[in-house]
Amino acid sequence: MDNDSKNKRLECKTPNPLEKDASKLFITTIFYDFQYELEIGFFNCGVEEMKKDNEINIFKLRKGSRRRDFDVVFDPTTLDTKCFCKKFERDGVPCRHMIWVWKARMLEKIPKTYVLNRWCTMAYTKPIFYLEGNVLEECLNAVDKKMLLNDLWCEIHACVSLVQNNEDDLSDLVKKLRAMRIDLEQKKTTNGSNNFCSKVKDIEMLIGASLPSEVLIKAPKISKNKGMRVHVPNQVNVPNDTHVPNDTHVPNSDKRMKSDREKAVEQSQKKKRLCRACGELGYHDSRNCPGKVK
Repeated sequence: MDNDSKNKRLECKTPNPLEKDASKLFITTIFYDFQYELEIGFFNCGVEEMKKDNEINIFKLRKGSRRRDFDVVFDPTTLDTKCFCKKFERDGVPCRHMIWVWKARMLEKIPKTYVLNRWCTMAYTKPIFYLEGNVLEECLNAVDKKMLLNDLWCEIHACVSLVQNNEDDLSDLVKKLRAMRIDLEQKKTTNGSNNFCSKVKDIEMLIGASLPSEVLIKAPKISKNKGMRVHVPNQVNVPNDTHVPNDTHVPNSDKRMKSDREKAVEQSQKKKRLCRACGELGYHDSRNCPGKVK
């Protein structure tokens, strides 16, 4: 879209210089909005009354057969234009009534006040920082870098659009870009090693010690004890076929201790069965019935 707005020729519907000026300033979507307002203003709007108040012109405009009128205040000295429909304040695009007044006053260019930077094709070329000192210089450098990146992408898209229909030129462009990439990777590797050496020197200067040639202190081994019981060394593991109750502590076991809540949830998920000793439904049988007399 940036490439189209910068390189594509927009079609004008009228020979009016305001529309031609808008085609050079605005991006594609905003130009079509401006063109729509210009077309309605030229062919459907008309003036009903015009008066002057201290060198300020006041136009009363109406669109077609609509009963509602809109007042447009125009200052010939500063070119300040204000319409009571408030479209420019809402959308940032001049309305049809303002465009009609500019045409009546024979303006050939849109006043700069009504060309917002965010709708322009070259929005990145204008710095947006108003600071002092080193901060201003850093911000301007950032803007320059962003402008260079924007120009780089524009050039890449332009080259691709020029060679996309010719296979030989396209393969030649790919080879050149690949060679440039390899060269840049080599430069980055060299610069990266130099930057690492400079960082090491800065750290050594900061802490007042040099990097040792041999590392004697090593990082400790990671112990996997999250959610597990405490591992006791020199203990024999319990065989897998040995029945161990849940609440029994087994050293060097991989099973973690379950909480009372987990035990209750597991117990509630089990199906109840009929006990032959007490004749009730529960989670026990006749062998471990709590009401069984021992």
